[in-house]
Order: sequence, then C-alpha cells, then structure tokens
Amino acid sequence: MTPLCTVVPLLGALLASTPPLPSEPEPPPPAPVESVEGKFSIVPFLLPAYQPETSFLLGGAASFVYQPPAGSGRRESQVLLAAAASVRGQFTLLLQPDVYFLEDRLNLTATLSGARFPDRFFGMGANTRSADEEDFTPIYLELELSPKWRVAPRLYVGPTLRLQNVRMTKLAEDGAVRSTPGADGGNTLQFGLTALYDSRDNTLNPTTGLLARLNLRTASGDWGSDYDFDLLRLDVRRYVSLPWGTRHVLALQGLVELRDGEVPFYDTGRLGGMELSRGYLEGRFRERQHLGAQVEYRAPLFWKFGGVVFASAATVAHSLKDLEARNIKPAGGLGLRFAPLSDVPVNIRLDVAYGNEPSFYLNVGEAF
Repeated sequence: MTPLCTVVPLLGALLASTPPLPSEPEPPPPAPVESVEGKFSIVPFLLPAYQPETSFLLGGAASFVYQPPAGSGRRESQVLLAAAASVRGQFTLLLQPDVYFLEDRLNLTATLSGARFPDRFFGMGANTRSADEEDFTPIYLELELSPKWRVAPRLYVGPTLRLQNVRMTKLAEDGAVRSTPGADGGNTLQFGLTALYDSRDNTLNPTTGLLARLNLRTASGDWGSDYDFDLLRLDVRRYVSLPWGTRHVLALQGLVELRDGEVPFYDTGRLGGMELSRGYLEGRFRERQHLGAQVEYRAPLFWKFGGVVFASAATVAHSLKDLEARNIKPAGGLGLRFAPLSDVPVNIRLDVAYGNEPSFYLNVGEAF
C-alpha cells in the first residue's frame, strides 16, 4: 500500500460534491429545460498525512472529471493524476482512470504507477522477530487494466491484466532478503478476472450497503513472467445503519488473500497498515496467505466531530494447512473524525491503535 491512498479519498469527495461557483442571480427561464450534456471539470488537491510506514508525507493530486447530466442516473467518470513524497524518501506517482461508457454498461479502470519506496523486511511468516528488521529499497513500475461489463444490477465483471517491474536498489549485504524469492526483483505478468458488486449508499462514507471485490489472477513464465503463481483475493465490506440514531453505523470487513506457487516476497500478503490491522506496521508479518477481519462502530459526537471504536484480527501463513489460532494478531483502538465540509461526506481521521505497538494515523477518509 503506497502513500497515494491518502490522496484519493478526499479528492473523490471533492469531485462528487464540488459546489458551483457563485454567480449573479438570474431570473428563472420561462420553462425548465433539462440539460442533455454533462460537465467537465478539473479539481486539484494537496494533502499532508501521517502513518507509521511513511512518517509524515505530502500528497498532491489533480483530476479530470465528467459529471453526467442531472437526473440521468449515470455514474461519474474521472482520470486521476496524483503524487506523494514522505520524509523517509519514499516517492510515488499515479495515473488512474475510472471511466464509464455506453450508458454505464462498461466500466474501464486502470492504474499506471511508479514508486521508489524504502521499506523494511522482518522475514516471512507470522512469528518473525523485530530484531531481524532489515532495510531494502525497491523501485516499482506497475500497469493494471480492468474493463468490466455490467452483467446484473450493481454487478460488473471482466478480464484483468497486471504487469509489474521491480528493481532492487538497496539490500543488506548478508540479510535474509537475499535468500528470499524476489530478492532480484524482476517482471510479473498476470492475467485474470475481476468482479465488483457495490450497493453502498455512498462510496466515501457509507451507512448502508455491501461492497465485494473478487480478483482471480495467474502469473506464468509462458507469457513472460519471471514468477509463476496464482492469486485469489476477496474483499467484502458490509455497512449497517443502527436504529438508535442518525449516522450510527456498524462497519464490517473480511479479507481473504490466497496464493499458490512462487511469489516474490514484495507481492505476498502483508499484515498491518492504515486500513486492516491498524496497530501493526504494514508488512511486519507477510506470507503467501493472508486472512483478516475487522469491525468498527461509528457515531456522531458533537458539531462536526464523530468517534469510532474498532477491533481487528488477522494472520498470515505459507499455506492454508499452516494456519494456527495462536498466530492470529489482534488489534484495536479509538478514532476521532472531523467533517470539514458540510456538503461533502468525508472525514479527516485520527486513529490511535495498538497491535504489537502503539500507532497513530492521520489521514482522510475512512479506513474501509
């Protein structure tokens, strides 16, 4: 997970709810005329943030947005360009279109990204020691394409392609990374299938609905990949509006990542981060299989402030038969939310979590 994730949520909120520029009042037209054309706009944004993996970082973004005619029922399209840099020397650049065609029957999403991301490696598995920490610095180049067709209400399905090139620029001389698959970097080419179901009432801060993403991908040397493995990733999120008050929400998430074959260590499941398993450094525990779940209770407090309580449990393992209850990593914490704009359903969040160490996160948008 790169720091660009801190830029996208609030930018999306601004795109979805950007108010029109003020103008002089005009007399009403003699008869209402429904617009048949959409609206193009450009929205820039600058965002500071903090998370344990990056320390303080600064991200900037600009997006080209198409808003369909009011009342059309169609979804917005956007092309996002974003960049971020941290005080630890991490740099990322992202180009990400999310465009709808043919009256929303076709959705094309893509990602073109590059990053130089100094990171830390503790070994593989759920029982690594913090004393074994070693630094490594990869440079990532990645392209992902996913055209999806609407096959049922709220359900899109289509093929996916992912191409990743990784070059290692710094490794410990006698460290564990050098004996781990992926130590030399290389090319990974994956083909597969993506399915998306989304019934949320709001994509930025939902109160009801279900979001499910399924990715099935295969990497093979037969089509030029340096690694051969299969991936199944299922991310399901449910939001329940509770009956005892407005904006009281119970949010739940389950994540399953299963891999089979030779997977480079930098592409394995990584426990921790600013979303699932807050309270653990992202990648503190990593392996081919990664399973996790979390629950969060969200409630308004006063004025523009809200609060959350969250708990999670996750684990990693080399294979499914290696999964053990004693290796489950619990975490939990509290958070404060502030809504800076009354007409934009997005929060600035401050979370304090404890997993294997106290951690705090300053970011924009909900964790999930």
